[in-house]
Amino acid sequence: MALFKKRSKKFWIFKAWISKAWIFKVCDRAGKQLFDWKFGDHLSQTFKRLFERLKKWKILFYCKDHWAGFNKIIPSNRLFQEKDKTFSIEQNNARQCHWFARFRRKLLKNTRSLEMLEGTLLIFAALRVNKTLKINHAIFG
Repeated sequence: MALFKKRSKKFWIFKAWISKAWIFKVCDRAGKQLFDWKFGDHLSQTFKRLFERLKKWKILFYCKDHWAGFNKIIPSNRLFQEKDKTFSIEQNNARQCHWFARFRRKLLKNTRSLEMLEGTLLIFAALRVNKTLKINHAIFG
């Protein structure tokens, strides 16, 4: 964050640089379970680390949007790049933005820590998507 020159007696020019964290998610199309995710920049190395973790599940095919980085990593015979195949992950993204303000692009609601993002997404996956965590409390009822 940086505070710059004074513009007038009442206003300051304020600029903040926030590094953007991209989220690569792995979601089951049929059951809509959220299996894994990886935070990082929008480069091939970030997705490659996630792709290496996915090898233990022996996934038959991948449905992704049209990003050139996927073509470099996923074999072409197992990659489907069509928008109509990615509806479940788009639903997941919409629910995530609905439940947590820090995933929206507003300056005051962003979090500056990847650990907080990781924890938030873990709670979101356990409570709302996979429903593996049950909390017996009136707030969550």
